[in-house]
Formats: sequence, C-alpha cells, structure tokens
Amino acid sequence: MATRNIKKKVEQPSIPADPFESFMRSKLIELLNVQQQHDRRWGVERIIGLVDAEFRQKVWQQKERIYAAQKARDEVRLLKAVDGMKKAYAALDAWAVANGVSQVPEIKHCQYEMRDGSIMVVVETYEDALHFDQFMGHDDRRHIWCMEELELVMNAEVVKETMALKRLHPQAQMVRLDKPASQFPEGGATGLEDMKSNDDVLKGPRMAKVFDTGVDGSRTRQKAL
Repeated sequence: MATRNIKKKVEQPSIPADPFESFMRSKLIELLNVQQQHDRRWGVERIIGLVDAEFRQKVWQQKERIYAAQKARDEVRLLKAVDGMKKAYAALDAWAVANGVSQVPEIKHCQYEMRDGSIMVVVETYEDALHFDQFMGHDDRRHIWCMEELELVMNAEVVKETMALKRLHPQAQMVRLDKPASQFPEGGATGLEDMKSNDDVLKGPRMAKVFDTGVDGSRTRQKAL
C-alpha cells in the first residue's frame, strides 16, 4: 500500500510582505522540516519523553526562545533560536542512538484528508493501527482503520451492490450526491420510469402540408407504366 503523509500547508506571507514575517516563516519552515524528520525516525514527542528532566527542560527552554524572538520581532535572536532548536533535535537523535532506542517500525499506510478536515488513515492490521498511533503521536483529527475493519464496513448491502458494479465496470467512480437520496425520484423497476415521456409530441397540432405526396406518387406510377 502506498504511503502518503499529510503535510502542513506552507503559506506565503501577505502581499506586500512584512520583512520580518517573511524571514520568520522561512526559518520556521526549515525548523519544521527538521522536526518532521526527527518524528519520522523516532515518533512524535517520543524521545523528549524518554530523556531525563534536565535535558527535557533545556529543549523546552530553547523552544521558548523562539517564541520570545518572534514576539520581539528580532531577526538576529530568531536566527540563533532556530539554529539552537535544530541542535536540540540533533542532541535528541544522538541520545536515542546512544541509548539504543528503537526507531519507528515501517508501517505501510495511506492518509487522506477528508472534506470535514479529519484525516483518515488506512493500515493493514490492528497492530499496525496501535503502532501508528503510538509512534506518530495522537491526533484528534485522525481516525485509523485497518483492513479488517474496512471489510466489516463494506459488508453493508448498499456497498456490496456498489462493489458488484465496480467489478463489472472498473472505471466506475463513486461520487457525492448533490442532494439527499430521498429527494431523487424513484426510477421504478427499469430505472427509467422517472424519465419524462415524449409521447405528447404526437398529440400536438397538425403540421402544414408542404409536399403533395399524392401528385408525386401518381407521376411515379405513370413513369413506371
């Protein structure tokens, strides 16, 4: 199964851009990339929970320096604070390696951000679901499904009918209705009963006579004779 990660949207500063805001966002994106690399390797907030209290406090203090530099709108302080936080992540990595901490196991998964803002994650087994939530950190927007659970959902009769159609027509795609199903007319046994009949066309006024079919027919008969 393919793996696709949901990344935070990179927003461009407002135009015309505020010089400090542009610099700040650029540096924070750099730091976010370092953080995500650390999380993919060790799990979200996992190593910070394993180090001793003094180490943990130093990391938190470094994060506070970033906030203070942002509030003061000081580019020099922000640059130093971000570089210091990068070193903090490097120190956490080194501590994890030195203490033999196991890295996040490879969990094959697929993520999809739904229209309501929630994130659907599909993994292979129930154990994978537990590991994914443990190592990637709990997220209230995320709901994790294993294949066995999806099979239960797909046992619904309406889904079975859809599966049968998709087996016959692999190119078929399920789409969202533009109104509740109850508002659609009943199609009847053939599915065509709700279509408007064109029988009224034959009940309209008689059209004006353009060709004298009787004369033309008599001439044809005379030539034949």
